[in-house]
Amino acid sequence: MSYLTKEALLALGFSQVGDDVKVSPLARLYAIEGSLGHRVRIDDFAILTGQIELGDDVHVSPFCFLGGTGGRIRLGHGAGMSTHVSLFTKSDDYSRAQAGPRDKVCGDITLGRYTILGAQCVVLPGADIGEGCNFGVGCVVSGAIPAGRAYVSMGIKMVNVGKGEA
Repeated sequence: MSYLTKEALLALGFSQVGDDVKVSPLARLYAIEGSLGHRVRIDDFAILTGQIELGDDVHVSPFCFLGGTGGRIRLGHGAGMSTHVSLFTKSDDYSRAQAGPRDKVCGDITLGRYTILGAQCVVLPGADIGEGCNFGVGCVVSGAIPAGRAYVSMGIKMVNVGKGEA
C-alpha cells in the first residue's frame, strides 16, 4: 500500500512530519494545522480537521474523527484509538434543558502518553486525560482524568430532560 508522502502532508498544513509516518490516502485531512511525530499511523477513512498534534507512535484507527476546530488536540507518545472514536473540541451545549438555539462549548483535548481509547469512545471539549489511561468501548470522556486510570461504560440510564419524561 502507498501512503501520503511527507511532502503531501506538509502541503496539507502540517508544520512538521516525523519519519516512518503512514497516513492512508483514504484518510481525509481538512484545514490542518499541527504536527505528526515519528511512526504515526492514520488508517483509512479517518477524518482530521483543525489543530492537531500527534506525538511519536500514535495510531488513529479507521473511521475515527479528530475535530480540532474549537481548540487543539494533543495526543502524547504511544496514544491510540480503536475504530469509530470521536474527539470534539467544539460541540453544542447539551446542559441546556429548554428548547432553542444552543451555545457552543469549546476546549482543547489532551491525551497523555500511552493512553488508549476503545471503539466508539467520545471525547468532549476540554478533556485532559493523564498518562496511561484506558477507556473501554463506548465511554464518553470529559473533564480532567488522572493518570493511570481505567474506565468502562456501564450502559445507559434514563434522565429527565424537561417537564415531561424522556
